[in-house]
Amino acid sequence: EKRKAEIYDQNFVGPHAISQTVLFNMHPTGATLKNERLDVMMEEGGIQVCGNAQNCVAVCPKEIPLTRSIGRIGRDTTVRAIKRWFER
Repeated sequence: EKRKAEIYDQNFVGPHAISQTVLFNMHPTGATLKNERLDVMMEEGGIQVCGNAQNCVAVCPKEIPLTRSIGRIGRDTTVRAIKRWFER
């Protein structure tokens, strides 16, 4: 039931923010805040709300490879969560 409500979650950051996060995290200057950005992506409305329907790719006017960014953030947040778990 909760997952059905997440479909219309107004707090979802969206694919544009996910793609920007990947861009900033890849840049040497932006890498200093990588962990903070990944923490935000793991919060409510973050990457877990993405249903991976890939509708964003179909309607993107700039033809940005959003699914690559979503996949990369998914991997990075998983690695970050595991590292945080072991830091306890």
